[in-house]
Amino acid sequence: MQNYREVGGLYEGRVANWLSAHGYQILERNFRCRLGEIDLIAQKEGMVVFVEVKYRSGSACGAPEEAVDYRKQVRISNAASYYLYKHFYPQETSCRFDVAAVSRDGIRLIENAFFYCGNFMT
Repeated sequence: MQNYREVGGLYEGRVANWLSAHGYQILERNFRCRLGEIDLIAQKEGMVVFVEVKYRSGSACGAPEEAVDYRKQVRISNAASYYLYKHFYPQETSCRFDVAAVSRDGIRLIENAFFYCGNFMT
């Protein structure tokens, strides 16, 4: 039996490959800082895309994207702010927050799944 981190890594890899096949450049996987974690950071057409990967083997616990609640959105937003700051992106950099919902049916990318809701101050 695999642990959650191994399973998560497996699906994050699948989503990274899927994104690459759809024109995204993967910038970073599993970005971590004290403010939070971001599964995948990609770029497409000049936009930085922060992707949260959620997997569900069935529908008993709801759709995968339902697991990205407000608290999770705040942590992702704060980590994204720090990532942009740390990598010297200009303040006007275009970015969005997507959720990759992975199920037995495949991968469904929900673009603009939520808007910035952090409180990180640079």
